[in-house]
Amino acid sequence: MKINPFANDFGAEITDVDLKDPSSEITERIYQAFLDHQMLVIRDQDLNPLEQVAFTERYGTLEWQENVKYAHPDHDKVLILSNEIRPDGTAVGVVDAGDFWHSDSSHHEEPVKVTVLMSVRTPSKGGATDFCDMYAVYNALPEATKQKISGRYGIHHASKALNPRVKISENRPGAKEFYAKQAQERPTVRQPLVRTHDETGRQALYVSPRFTLGIEDMDDAEAQPLLDELFSYITDEARKYHYRHYYRTGDLVLWDNRCIVHRATGGYARDDIRRLHRTTVVGQRAFYKA
Repeated sequence: MKINPFANDFGAEITDVDLKDPSSEITERIYQAFLDHQMLVIRDQDLNPLEQVAFTERYGTLEWQENVKYAHPDHDKVLILSNEIRPDGTAVGVVDAGDFWHSDSSHHEEPVKVTVLMSVRTPSKGGATDFCDMYAVYNALPEATKQKISGRYGIHHASKALNPRVKISENRPGAKEFYAKQAQERPTVRQPLVRTHDETGRQALYVSPRFTLGIEDMDDAEAQPLLDELFSYITDEARKYHYRHYYRTGDLVLWDNRCIVHRATGGYARDDIRRLHRTTVVGQRAFYKA
């Protein structure tokens, strides 16, 4: 197995490994590379849903899938992300998954630790995923901003219907109804603005334009401009701590949601099929330790 780090050690490519039945040594080396580089691109894999589940479970308990109607028929903890539409007009998978910068499931009290995507089908154009190193973002903040957010909590929610910074895709059947129901049924969740990584001990900014709606015990007149300032470090893609991944069929990509935000970039036609299978590992409650 070969590990080739990307620029600035943010991300790495792994080759010459078969993940269908990796040894304990290989599993441990991959996880150490995951901690060191935050996101990994493992080339030339061909995992079916059950094999993907088996690999992902080596790193913890799988998260339940909220969008049950888009779960893979072979395993209910594999989520299909795709723009495929059936002849009856229903969607095969989540069409608008991840279209705004976010950390997976930060709207849960125990957010996702690891996300794994298996690239099953790639469009002829577009379909990349952007990643942003939130360790580097935190380090880049002015000291005054670090002091301002230290020990404070952001307010997170899953529903796009509650977030004026995002929009609901018209390409996803039933999306408006789905998010309206989420807005009514799901609670808000508080998360630290600065998150201490429970394994590396490093500090990361833990906010996203997709899920962070406000700041606890701070009026919106003050909180929203502060969030805009924080989000600007994420959305400025010219900064050196961004990486854009263009998928090949057979890429298995995994990343650490404790210190990364990501987004799908789109850019492919509705009839140019993109399909990925997603599995996720539950983490622990986020915390901040000065």
